[in-house]
Amino acid sequence: MVLSRLVGIHFNMYSIRLLGSFQKIFVINLLSRTDHRDSMSLAAALTDLRIDYVDGVTEVDKKYLPPGGKEVNLDSGGLGNWRAHMNIARMMIEQNVTSALILEDDADWDIRIKHQMRDFAKASRLLVQPLSGTSDRFLDPTHPQPKEDQRPQDFDIRKDVTGEPSTSPYGDIDRWDLFWLGHCGSRFPRASDRNVPLGRAVIYDDETVPEPQHVMMQFGDSELVQTYPAHTRVVSRAWMNTCTMGYGISLPGARRLLYELSVNKMTGPTDMMFRSVCHGSEGRPVQTCLTVQPQLFQHHRPVGYKSSFSDISDHGVDYNEQAFTRNVRWSIRVNFRKLVDGLTDYIDLFKDGEEADSNLGFK
Repeated sequence: MVLSRLVGIHFNMYSIRLLGSFQKIFVINLLSRTDHRDSMSLAAALTDLRIDYVDGVTEVDKKYLPPGGKEVNLDSGGLGNWRAHMNIARMMIEQNVTSALILEDDADWDIRIKHQMRDFAKASRLLVQPLSGTSDRFLDPTHPQPKEDQRPQDFDIRKDVTGEPSTSPYGDIDRWDLFWLGHCGSRFPRASDRNVPLGRAVIYDDETVPEPQHVMMQFGDSELVQTYPAHTRVVSRAWMNTCTMGYGISLPGARRLLYELSVNKMTGPTDMMFRSVCHGSEGRPVQTCLTVQPQLFQHHRPVGYKSSFSDISDHGVDYNEQAFTRNVRWSIRVNFRKLVDGLTDYIDLFKDGEEADSNLGFK
């Protein structure tokens, strides 16, 4: 069993198994992508994850798009992606799901995801939970917005503490909206961005993080690998994130997301609209969104024709000879054979001391 008991009760965060307080784990899957469903079901079973599939969307009637939809003019893949994510937000509201983890069906993760999420919970609390005995004082001196002369401050999950949350190990449910755990790149916020706090919760000596030569930032920048020692993961407010292959969302966050992206207005592709609610841009109020670098969930690239990688974007027609997942060392999917055979000599895609392999996404 991987889900916690219903939130709203006190708990010991170290006794909560696997992915903490997420009441549900939803996976978006097109009915035609039986390959993705087979792999996802196997990955979830081998990680002791209980998942619920939500059908992907292939047809959206443009007559019923929110304001701005006609002008944005998304293609059918982009519209289907938007509608699938909105369907989950609506489902959470209708079913009163307190929090959920949402994954796209090609998402991959490390075999050690339980340990990673425990560390993420320690980190997220440092950024969203008030200090003990207070309701409005935080570790981060830049909360809620930085002044022009303020700089980011690091907080160490091994040393720094806040008050104890009572409704979620990640920080109380009413204090966060979205955890952008899977993405194609991000950067740290800066004082010049103005809208969000600058604090960073640092996870040092994380053996699940590849050495810098193996870390692929994709659409992000290189500040993480240039600033922090090897094997460091950092949690901060989400800024300039791209892709939505994995995120945690609270019920208050789902309500805000459904209103902003499906009732209020459509301003771009799904991930760019997620970005706008996290930034407080495009006329939207800023929401509390955290992200993590390197990400905890990433697109898996299996052996096969690259044209099968996505139903939304074009990856060309070349053949991929080697399965890989960027930034994930002990990939659950790369290690399928080991796991089903009960072996523990796992394949490490990004071994310490080795040069970056151009066949694993570094081109």
